[in-house]
Amino acid sequence: MPFGMGPAGWYAWPYMASWMRCWHPWYGRLHWSPFQPLTKEDEESFLQDQAKILEDQLEQIRIRLEELKKQDKEKK
Repeated sequence: MPFGMGPAGWYAWPYMASWMRCWHPWYGRLHWSPFQPLTKEDEESFLQDQAKILEDQLEQIRIRLEELKKQDKEKK
């Protein structure tokens, strides 16, 4: 059946949807996050760490590009 919906296929969807709303009235509503929001200091520290990681990766990319340019010059 389409999209792995089982032997009933699309024919079961309206009945299944009404059953889920009947027994689970919270279905489809937003839920509270189990995680607490970050404090200003934690978020700042997290963003600084991310910036440092990205800068390190960019430097590695630049080094590799220079190596490739040197290899091209040596071949010519």
